[in-house]
Amino acid sequence: MGIETIGAALVLTPEIKHLDILSSKEFAERFAPAAKDARTVILDLSQVEFVDSSGLGALLNLVRDTLGRGGRISICRPQPSVKVLFRMVQLSKLVSIFDGKDAALAWAET
Repeated sequence: MGIETIGAALVLTPEIKHLDILSSKEFAERFAPAAKDARTVILDLSQVEFVDSSGLGALLNLVRDTLGRGGRISICRPQPSVKVLFRMVQLSKLVSIFDGKDAALAWAET
């Protein structure tokens, strides 16, 4: 699972196809500590093809923790099936969702 700083943003890239009950704990244990001090977080979901309720919970915990400490978080490059889930749960009311990484990085610089 990739973690890198690009400009003003911490970019988190889960290198998994399924964010589910089997991987959500590892996702949380890897990314929550990395993001705890970041002001701006971009979650690049380009490799994630499926998210179940456990994975959604892990994502929402990361969003809640980041926003709760005054940070900003966005999601970029979600797969079509993941975008459908995000629309259903109205995730865009909490975070900005970008189709491209460049757009998310431009958002991070604002």
